[in-house]
Amino acid sequence: MLRPMVSHIDIAMTPAELEAIRPASAYVVIDALRATTTIAVLFSRGLESLQVLASLEEGRAAAGQTGALLFGEEGGLRPPGFHYGNSPAEAATLELSEKSAVLVTTNGTLALCSVAGRGPAFAGSLVNLSAVTAHLRSVQSVTLVCAGNATGRVFSLEDFAVAAAFVRSLKEQSPTAQLGDAASLAMALADPTKLIPTSSHADVTRKLGFEADIALASVQDAAPSVPAVVESGTGWAVLRNLG
Repeated sequence: MLRPMVSHIDIAMTPAELEAIRPASAYVVIDALRATTTIAVLFSRGLESLQVLASLEEGRAAAGQTGALLFGEEGGLRPPGFHYGNSPAEAATLELSEKSAVLVTTNGTLALCSVAGRGPAFAGSLVNLSAVTAHLRSVQSVTLVCAGNATGRVFSLEDFAVAAAFVRSLKEQSPTAQLGDAASLAMALADPTKLIPTSSHADVTRKLGFEADIALASVQDAAPSVPAVVESGTGWAVLRNLG
């Protein structure tokens, strides 16, 4: 018996583009710098569950009610009262077994919350590319959703670069898969991951002092995990590691 393979792959350059793209069997949200990279690292460090929220106030309230660790950023920096920022390099130093956390960021958590109600959704980054791709082996269609910048309203080069790496990996796994136009464009890039540190948002991240985060976000499979949305509602989603 032939094993099922992905039949269609597409990219949404921003979450808003999902309104014009045909529904998919599964979605991979990508915020390379830095939310989904942080999420992948958190689960690779043993985190049990993660609630992502759309606002700082909701994040503080949720962590206060449950005693969860509070991660996040505002303007790229750790907000007052948060335990940690949105730094994958920082997350990589933590022991998180049997712990739960809350995460609020400018772009990535918004994208995850908006995509979660559409169908199976995963947090993807270069650091967990192979694990997520393998999990999607038998999914009929996949749309890679770039979280973007400016609360998801502006194209993000580093997100598209990682989406391109996912397209290549998925295409290798399912050679007969058809590609949407954005995915076809992604396949034309010779080495997309080299674009991650060259983006405008990478410059902003670097100026804030998070060069280590850019370096980590550029390493494929550095944090194997499959963060999947298991529950969601308006403005929130809960993820667990299926890897």
